[in-house]
Amino acid sequence: MDLGTRLREARESKGLSLEEIQQVTKIQKRYLQAIEKGDHSNLPGTFYARAFIREYAAAVGLNPDEVMEEHKNELPASPQDSSVAYNRVQRSKEDASPANSNFSRVFPTIITIILIGVIIFAAYFFLSQLNSNSGGDAGKKESGEDEIIIDNSVEENNSADENSEETDGAADENQSSDDSANDEDESAEETTEGSSEEKEELNVEVTETGSGGFPQHTLEISQVDDLELTIELSNDSYLEVMKEPNGETLIDSKIYGEDDSPITVDVSKEEQIFIKTGFVPGTTVKLNEQEIEFPVENMQQKLLIKVAE
Repeated sequence: MDLGTRLREARESKGLSLEEIQQVTKIQKRYLQAIEKGDHSNLPGTFYARAFIREYAAAVGLNPDEVMEEHKNELPASPQDSSVAYNRVQRSKEDASPANSNFSRVFPTIITIILIGVIIFAAYFFLSQLNSNSGGDAGKKESGEDEIIIDNSVEENNSADENSEETDGAADENQSSDDSANDEDESAEETTEGSSEEKEELNVEVTETGSGGFPQHTLEISQVDDLELTIELSNDSYLEVMKEPNGETLIDSKIYGEDDSPITVDVSKEEQIFIKTGFVPGTTVKLNEQEIEFPVENMQQKLLIKVAE
């Protein structure tokens, strides 16, 4: 007996219609018909085909692992490379360096070059002033204009005093401006720190880790007043979100893609959130912008998230 016939006879022996199986598994009827006919080419990819067959088998009372093992030659493909694909995606995330890493390495060199330039300019300016003053004094002594030198010194001192007063006034204004800027910076830092403190971090704990080809895991999170679920997709993926297993639907069961991302749902009043995804490497689950990690490396996984009382 082939796989499709076995599933159909198991369904008929329980007196279930395809519509009832669709209601239980959330798999579209046309995909269920394709599975019974053995036409896996009409299913949305090999990973989803295996996931749908598991769900169908469980819905008609068969052991999914036994069905997959006994009919492994009929299955479209084995996801033996799923762990490799998952690790490759994870490594690409980890190896991605921040955009400013190159600048951080070059910055000390730039600062050193600037400091050297400032020192050279200051030395040149000092030597130029010294040579200019030495030449002027020598010329005045040779011409015998001692009294004019004294008068010029008095005038220069007066001018220097006036310049000093103007410089002091400008320095006071600059100091006041700097103090005001520092006060604004401190105020901005206090505002930023206050915003960070107001954002409450979720305490996420994995209480049960599933197994098999489509494992289900149980997680518990700390209770918060406002809770928002965000799902980001970087590739096509089967996705469904319910209030609880076989409960009311929050996100419809279908294939979503990058154009649909991000998908956001307010789950503040929910005690449980049940998430099913068919392509973990392309799916990111967040609660209040905090990423929820998948416990294992399977391509398809289910998360049952419970909100602690």
